Amino acid sequence: MLEFNFPSQVPTALIMFGDMIDPEFAFLRRIARPDWVVADVGAAIGQFTLFAARLPVHRIHAFEPSGANVLVLRRNVARNEVTGSVEIHQLALGETEYEAFFETTDHTWVSRISQTAGDAHMVGQTDKVQVRTLAGELDRLGVHHLSVLKINVAGFEAGVLAGAEPLLARGGADILVLLLGLASLPEYAKLAGWGYRFFYFHPREKALYEITEFDADSVLNHRPWPARHIIAIHSSAMSRRVTGDMPIRAIRAPTGDRHVHHLQIS
Repeated sequence: MLEFNFPSQVPTALIMFGDMIDPEFAFLRRIARPDWVVADVGAAIGQFTLFAARLPVHRIHAFEPSGANVLVLRRNVARNEVTGSVEIHQLALGETEYEAFFETTDHTWVSRISQTAGDAHMVGQTDKVQVRTLAGELDRLGVHHLSVLKINVAGFEAGVLAGAEPLLARGGADILVLLLGLASLPEYAKLAGWGYRFFYFHPREKALYEITEFDADSVLNHRPWPARHIIAIHSSAMSRRVTGDMPIRAIRAPTGDRHVHHLQIS
């Protein structure tokens, strides 16, 4: 049950495409375990947090800087009776730690951090927020390992990943669910060097398709449309069989001048 303010918080893509917009939900539902600790970075009003709280997991840490979103997020957590497993943190995560302003636009999904209040491009509520690094904040919380780390922060994912490097360089998160973005491609390559393997999940075939090149064509042109996220799994988690017997398939190289989009959902 997802409450939202209309029209500023209406999840248009979710309403239009349902589960197709986030096929990784079906992936996580198949493999969830009761000892999992999950971090939802960019929790907004709770779409992913509430989904995770309905899985057999231990704890969800939800990070969201917008005061308007946090008010609704708290109500959604209470409405769905999952307060015992969800911890909400009203702060932003980035590459370094500092104080900033979070200016909520008329459409809260694309709000962002600003160094100064009253940015000419922003209209709406302005909150002074703490910006912290994910690695530092997890240390403060006493969380040393994540089972799932989801990051969707409206195009600023690269900064969050940079602030999580001490965690990710040691494989401290088993599964990453990352919003797609061209700015993040160098971060994907860096993660691959730390032992992460990248996939798209095909919900109809119930299979993972592996991505091994991190140029725009390789990453963006083989996803199950209209999916917005890419999945990364650390090799140590793969060796522990966190994905069970789920098949892993290669994405075929382009044939001639025509790209073969094996993950296209018609």
